[in-house]
Amino acid sequence: MALKALQYTIPDTTRVPWTATQEKSISHEFPLNVKDESCDDFIARTYFQFLWLPESIMSLGLLVPSLLRVYAPSTNTDTTSPHPLHALLERLLLTTRSVTNKYHVELPYILANGGGQGEEEESIMWFAVTHEKSEIEGEEPWLNESWRSKWMERMERREVQVQMLLYLLKLSLPGPTPPPEVSSPSKKRRKLGEAPSPSLEDRLEAFMDKLSMWQLVNTLDEGMLHRNKADRDWMQVFCEDIVEPRFRTTVPAQIELLRSKIFPHSPFSDSSDSENERATSPDIPTKRARSGADPGPSRKTLEQPARSRSRSLSVTLAEERDREREGSVGATKRRVLNREVSMKRTFKPREQSSGEIERKEKERAEEKQRAEEEARLAASKQKERNLGVTLVDASPVKPKAVRTDSLR
Repeated sequence: MALKALQYTIPDTTRVPWTATQEKSISHEFPLNVKDESCDDFIARTYFQFLWLPESIMSLGLLVPSLLRVYAPSTNTDTTSPHPLHALLERLLLTTRSVTNKYHVELPYILANGGGQGEEEESIMWFAVTHEKSEIEGEEPWLNESWRSKWMERMERREVQVQMLLYLLKLSLPGPTPPPEVSSPSKKRRKLGEAPSPSLEDRLEAFMDKLSMWQLVNTLDEGMLHRNKADRDWMQVFCEDIVEPRFRTTVPAQIELLRSKIFPHSPFSDSSDSENERATSPDIPTKRARSGADPGPSRKTLEQPARSRSRSLSVTLAEERDREREGSVGATKRRVLNREVSMKRTFKPREQSSGEIERKEKERAEEKQRAEEEARLAASKQKERNLGVTLVDASPVKPKAVRTDSLR
């Protein structure tokens, strides 16, 4: 393996010697070695630089051309051997779970404690964070939890974009794909019921789903009403400006899948309008590529007239009335669909059992007997009120008044 020569180079020797003041002003803090490096070191350094340095210095559109500098002279003639980049890219590939753990657990812990084990990526991370602009004065910005979480969030998004480019590059390399590596003989025998390890396509789709989830969260936060359809978010810009120009012809299935995830169409929009919008752009495929075993619906089914799908209700009811008329003559056909609703309001009593009937008759008899007793009692009380009150013998008698005329 070797590295292709650069088209433009800057010589190391200077024509005009630096002064002592200029020598002191030159920064020698860059932690990565760029001289006499192997292909493996070159791949790692390129990955670290495009990940941690800002977009203004290391544009993501140049990541894949920089990695393609690695080549093997035998690959130009031998098409049966895998491309040398397969093995070099393997150590850089991560999963969505490892990326989440990296930017939510490992790196925040290193920043909060002021250092780790001094690994190569840790050194380039400290170089990037110490040169990061910050509005916090009087202390290191990475010690501020709010600033650190926002910076880690931005770096996680950058990592996801870099990982997607690495996976797409590995899938687009010419030649055969090497088989997956097995670390130990015991892993060759997979346990019964254990899920197989995900393929490169599945791991790439997991990163696409992560982009789609971020896009949905941003849409809910910003609000769909205040966003213009012509405006693109950073995920759509990444797809159209970086990914598609490089991989549209080599891995069209993955590009189409990415577009379907980050260029969603509203389920409440008119289907004809959405089809017209998709048809105006020749770069946007309308459907996912089908496998050879699935021929899809026939042309006759697709060209079915729209009039048959939108028949009026009156026409359908008229046809049903015709069927009923034919059935009254003597036809034995059974109606498939009954659209009439019964509007009868006649009361139909519920059928009762014999025990329930006897119980209700007994209750009615008891209630009739109580009513008769109450009537007799009320009649006796009324009779007593009519006869008046009878005085007994012990009642005192009022004396008669004596006339004074007779006494005189």
